[in-house]
Amino acid sequence: MKQILKNIYHVGDNECSVYLVDSGQGLVLIDAGMDLDMIRRIDDHGLRFKDIRHCILTHCHIDHTGICAALSRELPDLRFYAHELDSPPIEEPGHDGRTAASWYGLTYEPVTLYQRFQSDTVLRLGAYDFHCIHTPGHTPGSISVLVESEGKKVLFGQDLHGPFDPHFLSDLEAYQRSMQKLLDLQADILCEGHYGIFQPSDRVRRYIEDHKGRNRP
Repeated sequence: MKQILKNIYHVGDNECSVYLVDSGQGLVLIDAGMDLDMIRRIDDHGLRFKDIRHCILTHCHIDHTGICAALSRELPDLRFYAHELDSPPIEEPGHDGRTAASWYGLTYEPVTLYQRFQSDTVLRLGAYDFHCIHTPGHTPGSISVLVESEGKKVLFGQDLHGPFDPHFLSDLEAYQRSMQKLLDLQADILCEGHYGIFQPSDRVRRYIEDHKGRNRP
């Protein structure tokens, strides 16, 4: 586990990057990934697994949601959040194309969401505002999460690179608008889902502009 800024951590990578914010009133996961033991190991770094209270899911793909059901069994009070357009494949069985479970040769186990976003939403969790920004393109209900710490804007922009596939209901025109929306935020740090952490702000901008340019309709 690596500290990014005060109270903001990179938990680790297992098919996707999992991030965590210590809100002061419980721990908040940004995605869950596919490795429950990796998340349990936060106990070795001065945080407590049993203090995880919230999990914001950036989209419905199994590499980001695969252990949600297992987490909910171990942490019965854990609350999950996602955009309503990705909620059916998160909450229902039988969407192996949309969850990308078929890519991994797995079957996704559904989990119940505590809240489904219909538009851009701010969650006040403990001492932090989590700006949940609808950024469709990769999937219809993809979101990016913006949090401020130590005067810096931290953008959790999972899978800004894609990929894009008809089974995901990907939309490259929507993606172009979403990437411009993120560029306008002028984030200082980007925590991406598969390619690591980018800073300062000029590296964040270059990363988003590069993929925006590559993935045109």
